Amino acid sequence: MKEDFLKHFRTHFISGLLVLAPLFLTVIVIGYLVRIADAFVVNPVFRLLPVSDVDSSLKTVLTKIAIGIVVVGLVTLIGLWAEKILFKQFMAAGEGMIKAIPVFNKVYGSIREIAQAFFGDKKGVFKRVVYVEYPRKGAYALGFITQDKPWDIHQRIGKPILTVFIPSPPNPATGLFIFVPVEDIIETDVTVEEGIKLVISGGAAVPPLKIK
Repeated sequence: MKEDFLKHFRTHFISGLLVLAPLFLTVIVIGYLVRIADAFVVNPVFRLLPVSDVDSSLKTVLTKIAIGIVVVGLVTLIGLWAEKILFKQFMAAGEGMIKAIPVFNKVYGSIREIAQAFFGDKKGVFKRVVYVEYPRKGAYALGFITQDKPWDIHQRIGKPILTVFIPSPPNPATGLFIFVPVEDIIETDVTVEEGIKLVISGGAAVPPLKIK
């Protein structure tokens, strides 16, 4: 009984961290970039420009706009650097250190998987969103196609099989995967982004109906 309680507590605690961590980290990073932009870019530039006679309220608005532009530029520049080989190697080394930290490594790994599925290109974890009849006949679950290439199970069953990942709300990085025959797959117009939002919200963030 005690072990079950601790297991459920740990699972819910980690799920809570996964929901809060991306938002928390984003707020911290953006706040830090705003302070850097204000202290080292916007203020020095404004001191060089003839804006001392400008109305204080207008100057405040101009300052906020300038900070916003600089922050967006910094984030874009970081994204550009992330594509470079040396930066990737540096990030890989840092990632190895993070993975060595107990508990945090699980949270980081799950967030990384979500980010890869959410923002990834062709290497993304989730290829598309489908519906499958699960866990019983007459009940349906949302799933993500993770593999559609022929392999061992195709030969053993003798028909095309897709690997479908069924996520567990509110954490789309945890769940189980099942093998589903192609004819039993119900295709959707839901994007991977919309599917992940639906899982995180526990089914509350239903994507808008696409009229054909």
